[in-house]
Amino acid sequence: MSDFGFDISGVRAQLEALKEERRDWMDSKTMQVGTAVEYSIYLEFGTSKMDAKPFFRPALVEAQRDLESFVADNTGKSLRTIDSADELVETIAFALERRVKEIITEKGLIDTGALRASVQAVDSTAELKTRGDVASRADVDLDPADFEEEATA
Repeated sequence: MSDFGFDISGVRAQLEALKEERRDWMDSKTMQVGTAVEYSIYLEFGTSKMDAKPFFRPALVEAQRDLESFVADNTGKSLRTIDSADELVETIAFALERRVKEIITEKGLIDTGALRASVQAVDSTAELKTRGDVASRADVDLDPADFEEEATA
């Protein structure tokens, strides 16, 4: 074997360090942002009798367009200051939660407070609040049938 005059024994250590870093980022937590309020789907996508009034999709588009600005605008944090994958996932989830709630308010969606209060960043969908969980904050009890208009002949 040829001697090129430099020691490459540190390369193995660097490769192991990179593998360790990758494992740390790959094994990070997951979070979901959503709502368990059943009528939210009718607002987001519309029905055969009601136009869509999206509130999640616009927030996702904003995040995809410029994630760094999206996070800064909605959390006050810079992506450059985030130290771990878990912190990154949480920060993005909380930014998305905040922006979705803002959109609901901006659009004045048929909201008594229940929809807005139910939007959460959580570890699992089982943790999402339902309309019943936030009903005490709501002025009226809404039913998905409230969004279906009577067919006119």
